[in-house]
Amino acid sequence: MNFSERLSPAQAMDAATQRAIGPAVRLLCQVRLAVLVFAMVLALLDGMGWLGVFLVVLAAPFSFVPALNWDTRGRVYARNGILLAGDTAVAVVALLPLAGSPLMAVYAAATAALWGLFAGLRLSLIMAAPLCLYQVTAYQDGWRGLITGVAGAALTVVMTWTGTHLGRRLRRQSLLSAKLAAAREEQAALAERLRLARDLHDTVAGDLAGLALTARGLADRLDREGVRPGTVEVARGLSGAVATAHQHTRRALGELRDERDGTAGPVAEVARRWTDRTGVPAAVVVGPGVDEVGAGRAQHARAVVTELLENVRKHAAASRVEITLTVTDGTLEVLVSDDGVGLTSGTPPGRRYGMRGVRERAQLCRGDATWHPGPDGGTAVRVVLAAEPPGAAGAGPGGTIAVGPGRAGRAPTGRPWTAEVA
Repeated sequence: MNFSERLSPAQAMDAATQRAIGPAVRLLCQVRLAVLVFAMVLALLDGMGWLGVFLVVLAAPFSFVPALNWDTRGRVYARNGILLAGDTAVAVVALLPLAGSPLMAVYAAATAALWGLFAGLRLSLIMAAPLCLYQVTAYQDGWRGLITGVAGAALTVVMTWTGTHLGRRLRRQSLLSAKLAAAREEQAALAERLRLARDLHDTVAGDLAGLALTARGLADRLDREGVRPGTVEVARGLSGAVATAHQHTRRALGELRDERDGTAGPVAEVARRWTDRTGVPAAVVVGPGVDEVGAGRAQHARAVVTELLENVRKHAAASRVEITLTVTDGTLEVLVSDDGVGLTSGTPPGRRYGMRGVRERAQLCRGDATWHPGPDGGTAVRVVLAAEPPGAAGAGPGGTIAVGPGRAGRAPTGRPWTAEVA
């Protein structure tokens, strides 16, 4: 989201905004409560008596309750039109015991700033209009009273704008803090992956390389010494299994280190390798801007595609798979669909397709994963990965990469392409 964008109250008042403006809301409510205490004293001294006390008591809950439980009920107060209208009426009533006192301007200004925090400038100005009109007429007759009332009304308008501006700044600061926190999480995850890669390289990968060499030498020696062919075949099978395990370990190290740039090419390579193993053709369709989502989201996208293809291999009995990558406002969407047996009734899709890990990865990226029957049978799984926070690992090179069987090339930037892996 662009920080300069002006958010409406309905868009802005989410849980993060509620927390962000909470301290300012409580402070302004406390200011109003302090003024109401003086209003009660003035009411008793000026002869309003119990009527003034009643007006103060009537106004107090509209400040006391939000100050007490804004963190849990703030969105209800900000979105409830009846409560906002009630606060507007009670604010005017609360000015009666303060008529002619400078505290009237203080209460009106604090009230206008409070409304500006969560109601937006336009609505806050409409709500503040009665406060301004009352202040213009509440002071003593003459030019001095008129000027004082106009000054109080002007202060109310200024504080309305100030509260609105403060609310926007607090929202932006909250959003920036959330993005920075997400970036730190991404960096911590990357550091952990690199640590695991180093540990695997220094231990498991090296041991498997040695075992592969030893097993191959053992098979050759048994063959030279004339051992029965069956035994030699077993030794060669062991050598091949160890070599395959070593290759898989090296591939996992590459994923952990995130050595490959971009998203489109590596995803197409994942699909090509999967096709080589399974014999099922896979089509990769990539939209503009996919290679600009950033290295963190690219790594998650490759992992998601790898997991979903394995689910297809294990459960779908499909004859064809299509992988679609698109980007909208920085959000990456991965759609993997097949023409297999589909989801059977009575079987939870999450248990059937092992989606737990994919959903957790999507939620780590502030996204989600959904699965449903495909339009032509089979299953379609949609994984949404929110835009990568600023400060996370940089994106790969721009443009898109077209990958076909055994080749790689670059398509014109901004044009979608289809890569068939056969």
